[in-house]
Amino acid sequence: MMLDGGFDMDLETALASIRDAEVISLYFPLLRKTLLIDTRTDAHTGPFVAVVEMTNSSQERLRSLRRMRPQFPRPESITLVPWQRRVVTLETLGVWSCIEARLADTASPRTIEDAHACLDQLRAFERRELRRAITGEQYQTLWGRLGVSDEA
Repeated sequence: MMLDGGFDMDLETALASIRDAEVISLYFPLLRKTLLIDTRTDAHTGPFVAVVEMTNSSQERLRSLRRMRPQFPRPESITLVPWQRRVVTLETLGVWSCIEARLADTASPRTIEDAHACLDQLRAFERRELRRAITGEQYQTLWGRLGVSDEA
């Protein structure tokens, strides 16, 4: 399926992975952030949902997960989903409702509230990144402002 920005993605496979994996790492390369969801629980610890820094490899993600949740062994299944499109498309394409359903199976209402806070965080990161792109902050512009020459 071709989605916004021309990025190709197998949405059904991504949704199936979200429904089945113990750990879901939905990462946003443009934002350098990851929505990390660990559905594993024990008698003392519930599921984990957070926006974390993106890692450079799956091995690095597993090491960071081990540091964050040392009480759990290596996950039996982890899915890594690169999200190359806008945050709002998580909702419009049904990914967010799939995440909510997945958490509802294993989580307390508090965890679902945390997930919504994470979605808000991702929206804020995206707004900040768009603002930076428009203003040229941390970006190289292709054109200068009207009347301003680069050869001054």
